[in-house]
Amino acid sequence: MSGEFLQGLFWLLIGIAVTTYSSKYNMGSLSELGPGALPFGLGFVFILLSLLLIARSRRNDADGRLPFGPKWFRVLCVIALLMVGTFFLEDVGYLLVIFFMIAGPMLIIGHRKWVSALILGVTSSVGSYFLFHVWLNVPLPMGWVHF
Repeated sequence: MSGEFLQGLFWLLIGIAVTTYSSKYNMGSLSELGPGALPFGLGFVFILLSLLLIARSRRNDADGRLPFGPKWFRVLCVIALLMVGTFFLEDVGYLLVIFFMIAGPMLIIGHRKWVSALILGVTSSVGSYFLFHVWLNVPLPMGWVHF
């Protein structure tokens, strides 16, 4: 099995899980989408793209190397960070969790220096807070931080 095939299989399973879980929520209508529409659509996109990746891996029939190595540990750390952040969103609050969910992967993967990761984390969390909570009046979990 090639690395591309295993990656495609991984994302296929994620897409199936997301669409299955999101189908429990109200989809709404085309004029007024419900809370399940966006995750369902994203899960469907995951499924389509993963099937393309699987088809490409079968066609190319790569050299058979498995995609395991030091980079996979970083990927698993990012996935764990996102899962923990999702778990603590209600208790800790939107601003802090989104900050760590933006800055954390940048630091773990190592594509950004810590200063730029902190700046992007702060601007992303505060900017999205003002966009959703202040401008669009979307209720967000505040946790420990209250404005």
